[in-house]
Amino acid sequence: MGTFDPETRWRDPELARLPSMPDKDRESIVLCMDELLFPFCGPDDVLYSRCNIDPALHEYLDGLGFSFRTRYHYDLNDEKEPLPEPDVFKQCMFRLAADHVRKTPSPDEAASTHATKILSPYAITADTLAYLQAAGPFRPLPDLETVARVNSKLYSNRLLSSIGEKCYGTEANSAAEIKTIGHALLKRGPYLLKDPFGVSGKGNLLIDSEAIQRRIVEHLHKQEGSGLRSQFLLEPLLMKETDFSSHWFIRENGETEFISVQRMVNRQQNYGGSIQADEALIRLLENAGYFTVIEKALRLLAEDGYHGFACFDSMVLEDGEVASIVEINARKSMGLINAYLDKCWEMYGLTGWLTFLSLGLPEGDFTIGRLLHALHASGLLLTSPGEYGIVPLSSNTVMVNEMLTRRRIAEGTLHKRGMPKGRLYVSVVGRDDGHRGELLERLRQVLADLSVKVYN
Repeated sequence: MGTFDPETRWRDPELARLPSMPDKDRESIVLCMDELLFPFCGPDDVLYSRCNIDPALHEYLDGLGFSFRTRYHYDLNDEKEPLPEPDVFKQCMFRLAADHVRKTPSPDEAASTHATKILSPYAITADTLAYLQAAGPFRPLPDLETVARVNSKLYSNRLLSSIGEKCYGTEANSAAEIKTIGHALLKRGPYLLKDPFGVSGKGNLLIDSEAIQRRIVEHLHKQEGSGLRSQFLLEPLLMKETDFSSHWFIRENGETEFISVQRMVNRQQNYGGSIQADEALIRLLENAGYFTVIEKALRLLAEDGYHGFACFDSMVLEDGEVASIVEINARKSMGLINAYLDKCWEMYGLTGWLTFLSLGLPEGDFTIGRLLHALHASGLLLTSPGEYGIVPLSSNTVMVNEMLTRRRIAEGTLHKRGMPKGRLYVSVVGRDDGHRGELLERLRQVLADLSVKVYN
């Protein structure tokens, strides 16, 4: 279980923020991404999600061999249940679950249980402890202070210096420092201004002119005037050839386990998908000494008190240089989810491309069941491991805004519909990149035939 986008919960509220456009539709979609954690479950494990996974999708996944038990906090389709207030709905999943245990503990969740259970969070947040206390005993997890510290971009920047590796970033602790450091960087080219807890295009800004820098400095200076502190990382924009990530597990005793290298498909500064790295990329990394650098970093993470999943975002630059650590995600990650999905296809020599389509849903009777039926009718739905095709991975990320809109209109609390936005996560299992691209284009056509708008 867990809450995606934990960076917003780790961030010090007294820090100044970069300008951003709030997107309520995005927020509710991200809150429902916890259903993507099913690949980590075995048949006796429980996936505890914010919203009830659509039964048609759960049945389909079970048929593919992804067998798991479910528990959920909300069923937005159940009209007998009142809709949660927006502020309650967006609480951390651990807080919702802890409050539920205190009110109505289930037999396998009650604190009196003698067996020590395993809680496998997407990420540890301030509310994880509340759930551990309410529903324990559980195996130990790292403390929140450690988790927040090692996830900061400032930590990864300092770590590179401490292990003697090339360090690209410069810390700035005021708007005035950003102006001075940024001015020097702009003489050589554009740079990225990074929030210590910015993620996937949110909290990172490309500065490519003095005019843009001046506006951002003024924006931050105003916040400093109201008592907030600035804390950012400035990095020259690196000319990259390939984005990739490596995935590891650090045991409590400090031993490490290698899981996977995933090539990232990015759209501008935003995450666009993950796919297992090929042999050529692995050989390049071995020759560049990449794994030696990461092993040093893993040792430091363990010494600093962290254990659990760790992801290192990295790059191969256009000149062949490997930027070993762009940032550290001391949590589960999208690339890790893809690595676990691939366990289902790897015995057939196949790999999947984990990606998503941003959707606008039509008014009417669009459902996940209808989508699965249309994919099956078109011959596009992967129905057994070893085949090629599309594997839908999420239901609530697609439907949450549609369900909330429909219910609020029925209640009379909303009068204008608009086009509810959703996000369909899929694994595209094909022969190669070209074939996977063809399968995704066919998926776009199926969605168009269902009057669904695709934005990306």
